[in-house]
Amino acid sequence: MAFAPRYEIVVKKIKEMIRTGELLQGEKLPSEIEMAKRLNVSRATLREAFRILEDEGVINRYHGIGTFIAKSPIIKSGMEELISITKLIEKQGMKPGTKDIEVSLTQPGEREATILNLLPNEKIYRIERVRTADGEPVLFCIDRIPEKYVHKNFEFKEESLFKYLHKDLGIYISYAVSDIIPVKAQAADVYKKLKMKSKSNVALLLEQLHYDDKDNPIFYSSNYFSPEKFRFYIVRKRI
Repeated sequence: MAFAPRYEIVVKKIKEMIRTGELLQGEKLPSEIEMAKRLNVSRATLREAFRILEDEGVINRYHGIGTFIAKSPIIKSGMEELISITKLIEKQGMKPGTKDIEVSLTQPGEREATILNLLPNEKIYRIERVRTADGEPVLFCIDRIPEKYVHKNFEFKEESLFKYLHKDLGIYISYAVSDIIPVKAQAADVYKKLKMKSKSNVALLLEQLHYDDKDNPIFYSSNYFSPEKFRFYIVRKRI
């Protein structure tokens, strides 16, 4: 009869302690020495169990701070559905908000111009903002819209960019092409904007090029999500 490795037993034990409420979401765990004694295992076994639990998103380890039981993400979304962040937050029963908004008319970088298929000297509106759910920062986004699509007096007052484009400019976003990239949270000071515990943490960058129903590239966005607050999933069907 085969026996499970000791670290797998520890993994199951910690998950059971979370399930029963013995360990709570967001709780800081005791030191490795104390935790190893509590579970009656070696520190090497505990470290291997912690490695697995961290990979599974059950715990978060912060260098110089400690190990914490991960909080369940407050917002979940399927990747196959294109929906505005505003509506996504509302679907979770929370109030969407925006803070630290900055709008500028600027010359695009070479990559931005290529992605948006712009001619030389065409400018873009660049919109930076932090999106909140019930006042909690959950997303830092950078949107770029070619000046040619925008009215002369650009006043973005809506929570939803999709709604602004449709309501004020008559542009309906039909689909988007997306890249999902894990990045260090220190990029663009994401860890500060999203109140993450450390700049060495990883954020999820969703880069998207949005098209209208005539296949025109309308706006390009870079959205930085805190994995502590957002969880994406995809439904895969066998073919």
